[in-house]
Amino acid sequence: MFGLPPRLRAVVAVLCVIAAVSAGVVVVDFVGSELDPSVGAAAADQADRPYAERDPIAPPANGTTVVTAQKFQHNFIVAFAPDGRVRYFDDSLDRYHDVDPAPTGSHTVEFVGAIYDGDTTHEVVRRVNLTTGATTERYRHSVPRTDRPHRWHDVDRVGPHTLAVADIGRDAVFVVDTRTGERTYEWSAQSAYDLDSGGRFPFDWTHLNDVERLPDGRYMASLRNQDSVVFVDPGSGVDPAWTLGADDDYRILNEQHNPDYIPAGDRPAVLVADSQNDRIVEYRRQDGGWTRTWVWTDDAMAWPRDADRLPNGHTLVGDTNSGRVLEVDTDGDVVWAIDGVGVYDVERIGLDATRNDTTPADELGLENRSSGGAATGSGSARTPVAGLVPPVVRNSVGFVAPLWLSTVGRVAAVTGAVSAALAVGVVVGHRVYRYRASGAKA
Repeated sequence: MFGLPPRLRAVVAVLCVIAAVSAGVVVVDFVGSELDPSVGAAAADQADRPYAERDPIAPPANGTTVVTAQKFQHNFIVAFAPDGRVRYFDDSLDRYHDVDPAPTGSHTVEFVGAIYDGDTTHEVVRRVNLTTGATTERYRHSVPRTDRPHRWHDVDRVGPHTLAVADIGRDAVFVVDTRTGERTYEWSAQSAYDLDSGGRFPFDWTHLNDVERLPDGRYMASLRNQDSVVFVDPGSGVDPAWTLGADDDYRILNEQHNPDYIPAGDRPAVLVADSQNDRIVEYRRQDGGWTRTWVWTDDAMAWPRDADRLPNGHTLVGDTNSGRVLEVDTDGDVVWAIDGVGVYDVERIGLDATRNDTTPADELGLENRSSGGAATGSGSARTPVAGLVPPVVRNSVGFVAPLWLSTVGRVAAVTGAVSAALAVGVVVGHRVYRYRASGAKA
């Protein structure tokens, strides 16, 4: 075989068998699944019909549920009416990220996304009436398209004509007047963090993925690559005593997304999608610091990127790589779910109450829920082998994997690819060795 000595032939043969078996697992996964089980495909089909003729494709819910999907080859925004019918669908943008009610209690939302136009990326903030479909563009900003992360992941409505922007490309938060384009305030992460923290500067240093204007005028921002949520006072900058998390301290947070601020008087709480830890966590202020008060996960959870406390005490979760949107009640049970969507952000709107009416986990008496039990929803349970794979590798593979590929299939795909690469490496390496050896003899 390939002129290899017996021992190397045996190694290559074993690697080829592993690659073949792994490929077989992927094929079985494919054959046993729908080619495109995604919510996006079903929603696009329903949105082409008159509203009265649409069929429910989501479970009934108390309010309208709006989901943005941002996963490999799955990018759209969809809204489900309380009866589960598609109320709104759009996939005209190249990327979709944050969505917020505007104003709270209405059926109008604002969302941020991106349009690719050759070498230019247009950051677009749109407002849409989910009932009528009427859409207006609130703000547009164009930047060169580069290999660096540059798409805005979040904007927050500060006023009728004012937005706070999480500028991932510039590692900064700024406030802009949408009428004039004037930036009235800006905070740079370089004012608080060394360049050797987080990711590689300037490629993806902070991955600043969220900003929220707080009732007291401060800004809460998520620095994913610093594993930290920071609180920025426009006058004095970051207050270190309020920083939640620390760079590479994965016990607290590990590359989190979309923290949700729960006011709760002088002891506010922060609910966070703790992404690389595959869990939802909540921290509350106590004795001048943060105390973890709640943890929720299950065996299927894989890279969640959003968690919001609802006024009824339930928690709405967007779990990207498992393809699920979940509503978890106060007993920790899943009472509502959508499967087959690579969710980025999820909102429940049209409610009488607001976010300011939400309650921290410890006051609700929420009990911790850890993995090890049965998976909820139809997301595939994490296998023991998958648990041995580093989270950043497991979730990177999960992000690019198609929705029909189970966790077992993902492990098989990685195993097969690595085995095939090693087999080729052994053959090529031996031939290079023989070539050099023959040259030395000559």
